Amino acid sequence: MRSLLTESRYRLAVLFVGLHLLVWFLTRVGLLLVQHAFGLDGFGRSLEALAVGEVFDLVAALWFAAPLVLYLTFAPERWFRWRPQRAFLWTWMAIAVFASLFTAAAEYFFFEEFNSRFNFVAVDYLLYPTEVVNNIWQSYHTGIILTLIAFTTAAALFLARRPIRAAWVRPASWVERLSLLVTYALVLAVLSAVVSPRMMRISEDRALNEIAGNGYYAFWEALMGADAPYEGLYATRPQPAILKRLQGLLAEPALAPASFDPGSTLRRIQGLNPERKMNVVIVLEESLGSEFIGALYPKPESLTPRFDALTKEGTLLTHAFSTGNRTIRAIEATTSSLPPLPGESIARRDASVNLFTLPELLKSRGYQTMFVYGGRALFDGMGKYLGHNGVDKIVDQGDFPKGTFTTAWGAADEAIFTKALEEMDGLHATGKPFYSLILSVSNHRPFTFPQDHIKAEPRFHRRENVVRYADYALGRFMREAKGHAFYKDTIFVLMGDHGARVYGAAEIPLASYQVPVLFVAPGLVPAGARLDTMASSLDVPPTILGLMGMTYDSRFFGHDLFKIDPAQGRALMNHNNEVALMRGNRMAVLGLHESTGLYDVDPATGDMTKVASPDAAGRELIEDAIAYYNGADRLYRGGAYAFTPGRPAERVAAAKPAP
Repeated sequence: MRSLLTESRYRLAVLFVGLHLLVWFLTRVGLLLVQHAFGLDGFGRSLEALAVGEVFDLVAALWFAAPLVLYLTFAPERWFRWRPQRAFLWTWMAIAVFASLFTAAAEYFFFEEFNSRFNFVAVDYLLYPTEVVNNIWQSYHTGIILTLIAFTTAAALFLARRPIRAAWVRPASWVERLSLLVTYALVLAVLSAVVSPRMMRISEDRALNEIAGNGYYAFWEALMGADAPYEGLYATRPQPAILKRLQGLLAEPALAPASFDPGSTLRRIQGLNPERKMNVVIVLEESLGSEFIGALYPKPESLTPRFDALTKEGTLLTHAFSTGNRTIRAIEATTSSLPPLPGESIARRDASVNLFTLPELLKSRGYQTMFVYGGRALFDGMGKYLGHNGVDKIVDQGDFPKGTFTTAWGAADEAIFTKALEEMDGLHATGKPFYSLILSVSNHRPFTFPQDHIKAEPRFHRRENVVRYADYALGRFMREAKGHAFYKDTIFVLMGDHGARVYGAAEIPLASYQVPVLFVAPGLVPAGARLDTMASSLDVPPTILGLMGMTYDSRFFGHDLFKIDPAQGRALMNHNNEVALMRGNRMAVLGLHESTGLYDVDPATGDMTKVASPDAAGRELIEDAIAYYNGADRLYRGGAYAFTPGRPAERVAAAKPAP
């Protein structure tokens, strides 16, 4: 057997596996050093991460080598005396080396941005190569990196030329080949059965746990779990208990008497103020985390002076959190008000048609609805989702004039806002109220922007300069909007879609989820006020409707933040495979294999400390989290989150013939 692996055709498979193990080990060591994980949780834990990582690497390498092993097993012996065949195998090895090194570089930059192995973000990015490839080319020295990888590949093949040539020395009989294939399959099956994502949880340091994994393994897990059902993977409870708890969690002062329909979360929300049909404009600012906002985190020189000034004209939420670290999650939350279910966003799922959403509800009340985006609306399925759920008009990159300054992600923010004002004037001219969702793009890698009105300052980093530009564009938009006829009858919600990047040791990196949310509505919200109630981006739809004094039947999971008791404030969020519920200084986290955890949260730093033995209040928080996510998943998958005007009793009455 030894000579079969060292002198026959299978030498190529040994080299293939060994190459990947070496590259992945060096990648892991590099991530440990760059992320300073040696100092975060002790040297012993770092060694454990290396050891556990080797197990994941071995499984991934054996799976990667499986096609080569099959080919080597069934290729006739005479092929190996044929020069074109040997050239083919040399080419195979060259591609394998280049691809392995390229992926290692990609993992490094991905980890730098997200503090994670390849996850759902990587899966999503793979589906939209135009934006992603352009972004990578513009953000990094891609040509230099590819050149270095090519030279390294050539050097590696030169050094391995003799071991590779040894693969032609010894012929392999059919018996030997089949025996080796069976052994290989058995080893791979056993290792695959033993290894699971649980092995990565060696520490309370999330980044170290990620380093202990394998990028390919993590990518496959994310790909397979893209639309995985909640039940069977996460903690569940019987349906009657879920509904009862959900009804209690969703109760608020605006509920009409006996408002919940039996066996449902559908309820009547009573407007507490005289109803006003206001226009609704929601601006999702790309990657604008609270850390950048001077009004929330004062600095000697604020990066957001225009946003800071706007806080004097409206009400600022001081403890608001996004539901995820992708823009699509913000679109999902601010339209459907659903908790962020595990796997991919509902905005990416084929079943998300005719859902109960804010634009669908407003459309049923005579509103015109629109989405304005500087990029391609097909990215992440945004346009498809919005078009199927109440948005009639979609303005995207193809609608901007030629010559507009663009990046890999689309037209610059100034152009987006100029186009939005133009389109909203057209909607206002019809005499009907309108809903407009505006998504900016500039505050994103490659951090380039037009410098006609605001210049990049050398004293700031590229990210900081683009934040300054995004702030300028937003301030200009609001300043110009005041001169338009629709302004006085409009509710503006200016908010970050998510934080700038994902980082930190915590299981849920809170700093990356805290976002500014500012309500500007002349005569409806206090000017210069600050609301400290803990909030989630999914609270935006019911809060808007509450400001308008609208009475409606709701399926929303959010609250009207201006009406609820501050003690009811909470945040729901998704990170990789975990979902969480935070209330006060505690967070319940639900994970795969029906795992549950409770953490104490430091409000100043966002650091999380696991509670080994939850008390009664902690256990209740965990049960609330299960109710939110298990209940939302059941409603969504069962079709009970569909939009149907009127309550069931009213629809039945309307269907009866007149006496």
